[in-house]
Amino acid sequence: MSLDDDRILPHLYDSLATPPLSPTLSPPGRHLKRSPNHLTFPLLTPRPSAPSTPILLSPSQHTLGLDLDLRPIYDLPIAKSINPPPVPPPTLLPIPPGSLHPSQFLNPPISLGLHRKLTDLQIHVNGGPDLDNKIDSLTRERKGKMPALSHLLSVGNGRILSLAADDRYVYAGCQSLDNEITVFSRASLQPMYRLLGHEGSVLALLVIEDRDWLVSSSSSGDVRIWSTKSLELIYIIHPCDDTSGDIYSLAWDEREGGTLYFGSQSASIEWVNFAGPGPVRRRKISASAASVVQVVPLKTNGIDPLSKPGPSQRSGRYKPHTFFDNPPNGSRSGASTPKSPIVSAIPTPVPASRKDYISSADLDTLSLNDRAEHPATELEVSPDSRRPFAHYGYIYAMIMIDRPNGRKWLVSGSGDSDVKIWEAEMGGGLTLVRHFDALPGGVLSFAVRDSLLYAGLQAGEIVVWDLETSACVRTIEAHDADVMAMTVLGSDVYTTSADGRVLRMNEEFDCTAAFKAHNGTVMSSTVVPTLRGDGWELITTGSDSFVKIWSVELPKGLDHDNEIDVEGEGDVMLYALSKLVAVPTVSDDAHRESCRQGAHLLKKILSQLGAISEVLSGEQGKNPLVLATFEGRDTGKPRKRLLFYGHYDVQPAAAEYWETDPWVLSGRNGYLYGRGVTDNKGPILAVACAAASLRQRRELEVDLVMIIEGEEEAGSRGFASTVRAHKADIGHIDAVLLSNSTWIDEADPCVVFGMRGVVYANLTVSNSVEDLHNGVDGGATVEPMFDIVRVLGAISDSTGVKLPGFYDSVRPETPGEMSLLRDVASASGRQLEELVRVWRQPSFSIASITASGSGNKTVIPNKVTADISMRIVPDQELDDIVKGLKEFCENTFKELKSPNQFEIKVTHSASWWLTSLDSPYFKALEASIQDVWGVQPLKIREGGTVPTVFWLEKEFGAPCVHLPLGQSSDAGHLANERMRLLNLRNGKRVIEAYLTRLASI
Repeated sequence: MSLDDDRILPHLYDSLATPPLSPTLSPPGRHLKRSPNHLTFPLLTPRPSAPSTPILLSPSQHTLGLDLDLRPIYDLPIAKSINPPPVPPPTLLPIPPGSLHPSQFLNPPISLGLHRKLTDLQIHVNGGPDLDNKIDSLTRERKGKMPALSHLLSVGNGRILSLAADDRYVYAGCQSLDNEITVFSRASLQPMYRLLGHEGSVLALLVIEDRDWLVSSSSSGDVRIWSTKSLELIYIIHPCDDTSGDIYSLAWDEREGGTLYFGSQSASIEWVNFAGPGPVRRRKISASAASVVQVVPLKTNGIDPLSKPGPSQRSGRYKPHTFFDNPPNGSRSGASTPKSPIVSAIPTPVPASRKDYISSADLDTLSLNDRAEHPATELEVSPDSRRPFAHYGYIYAMIMIDRPNGRKWLVSGSGDSDVKIWEAEMGGGLTLVRHFDALPGGVLSFAVRDSLLYAGLQAGEIVVWDLETSACVRTIEAHDADVMAMTVLGSDVYTTSADGRVLRMNEEFDCTAAFKAHNGTVMSSTVVPTLRGDGWELITTGSDSFVKIWSVELPKGLDHDNEIDVEGEGDVMLYALSKLVAVPTVSDDAHRESCRQGAHLLKKILSQLGAISEVLSGEQGKNPLVLATFEGRDTGKPRKRLLFYGHYDVQPAAAEYWETDPWVLSGRNGYLYGRGVTDNKGPILAVACAAASLRQRRELEVDLVMIIEGEEEAGSRGFASTVRAHKADIGHIDAVLLSNSTWIDEADPCVVFGMRGVVYANLTVSNSVEDLHNGVDGGATVEPMFDIVRVLGAISDSTGVKLPGFYDSVRPETPGEMSLLRDVASASGRQLEELVRVWRQPSFSIASITASGSGNKTVIPNKVTADISMRIVPDQELDDIVKGLKEFCENTFKELKSPNQFEIKVTHSASWWLTSLDSPYFKALEASIQDVWGVQPLKIREGGTVPTVFWLEKEFGAPCVHLPLGQSSDAGHLANERMRLLNLRNGKRVIEAYLTRLASI
């Protein structure tokens, strides 16, 4: 984003708590057009008759050609059973839904009337609504309980702007007369203490559990660190030159003694490292600062009336906005805490060993003794520990993300509508690694789930990126107001907004819960385990002066986080295979998210098996690839490097034709059933587990590189360009292995040494007139259907393909080859002539003919299209065949002298593949099969095509070998796809033997 961007106002520090964006400004260009990944959340409601899906696209998307069921959106009344108790009328004007611009505080709350009404929402305490989630390409049926309000905490008439919690306390950062941090006991659910000292509103809180620290930042431009054990002040940190203004966001890096980062109104990111003196300027704590640092005990019905000096505004070059420093007239914090009517009759147990409050005498002792012996350290950030103008707007959100090999990323979001990802250096320091710009609104909140980064924006949108590939996988219209906070529990993400509502999204981005949580803006949220450890609590806080505690459940979605134990034999493969089969990775647009999840799951599995793994972004709109390397042990000499090619995408599965759920791995009579079990998820895991077993025994003496794509069933779209882009990461390759076919029969192990190539083409004959009626115009017009039939008939007849020179370069038969074919025919019971025709002879097929019009028998279509395919064999040249096909069809059409138009378009082509039977890599594979199965494998060819085989062999200059694992009855693309368990386990053993043999080649 440039400095002259029209979204940046000249008075950068004069705005309030939201980015200074013009409300009439159009979103950036790349967000004007909604993509298929753009989702709109409806409200949830029971439907008694028809199922509904909780993810809907906006009506404008219907023109994109997507086959989607756009269902109506419903409104729900709010349940009266959990209305909060009445609150004394605040003197502060309520915050309306929407952005927190100053002008909005002059008006009462209004309903934002967009494409849906968010005036009322049903809240079910016992179980939630009966959701009829439609089982479609992105989701399967998942139902969970609605969050139930279990307790209500209050700070009086002040606003609560920030929130944190640990196993003892809930901390609420306030905007009030004292700008205190109210500390609630999680055991007694009562306010226990107030932490005073900030001279401005407390904008951010962060608990650092390994240090027992509570970090707070304020609109007065200071950061304070408190002990969560003694609640005494440890550090006061001032930004460099006291020019930060409001400090909105905090993040912690525990490496090298710990580094605290904070983002501020000055658009800068600053940090302090606690390993040693570091690049900070230490101050002696001032008397005025020390005098207002107090731990104040709260009584049951009020506060301890201690004398406190009034807050004073610290000065700096940029004066923070006055909104956060003008509490309501006459407001007092620490009022009594009413209980929710749901739990009011249930006493809360208090551990006898804990002292729930401290007396004034205790306070005197603490203040006079402990603070004298342990005074707070006052620090000022050095200019060397600052990234000035990290953004061109206020930095409202930051989050620290763990990366492989002990690395860390700091993600920052700003009112300039940008998200930046920084490599966090050990001990402090930032290097920009990624930049997502031109978002449709300022960035106010973050959440990270698995490999996904969620960014909550102004006006209610949430943008989701895949951190591995940097691809934007979703833009979700989740709320009608600013997304202020997001919290993750398992695979669920809870999002809160300025209109007081909370939504829950599952891992497929379905909205599974929606409820009104606060009467004002929901400013912050967090999830913590219950004190008994038997459940979870969602804690929210808002501008209505309340902290609310909600009982929530850990979702029971796909469990991708279990570690893979490589001990044992087959159980590792079966466990991993069951996880992988459960993800419907069909390579079409409707399953794009499932394929992304499948790629990340596969990457996680391979990493847990010991590989160095990453997800590679494919071409725009195409599924990602997975690259993994199992490194062999150091033997003092160069290691051979084997590239294994596979694919995780699968064919669709119509469940009504299956005996069991196609997405659940099941075993019957020695066979494993499930979509993808033989094509190609089972073979992938057999290879990976073989390398893991050798590696665990320190017997892996070669490098196994695995490249697994997600578009093979759709023609390997984008595969070549992605592999070329990462060729340096893949490195030198000595041989290529794939396992993407089956035996020729049920009993004989095989090894494939050849496959035919393929040419797909599309032939079209059309004219410029409309479809005609054959009763009116039949016989008076030259019909496109006759033209295309004549062209197709000229290509081939009963004697073969008629293209000139088509058979001239077909490799002649040799006695050795025919001997192999006879062996196969004898073992399999198939006719020799049939094997010759489908393995070593080219062919021509007409796949389909389609016509314009309704298909009625009376219609003469004005456009007819035919899809054709040709299989080619050694030594036919692919380019020559393509050129000859085009010329022949065009010349044939010209000879018809038709007034219609003709077009031929080659849609896909791949060359044939044939390996040398004398290759040491082929002989090593053949010997490995014999070692495991005890018989000499049949050497077979195939009539089909794996497009990537020839390309990989040519691209890496390495010979390819092909090991089929399954049997001929596996039904790879049909219902009830299966694989014999013995084949899977013996396949793993064959790969182990082959990897061992490669080391000696």
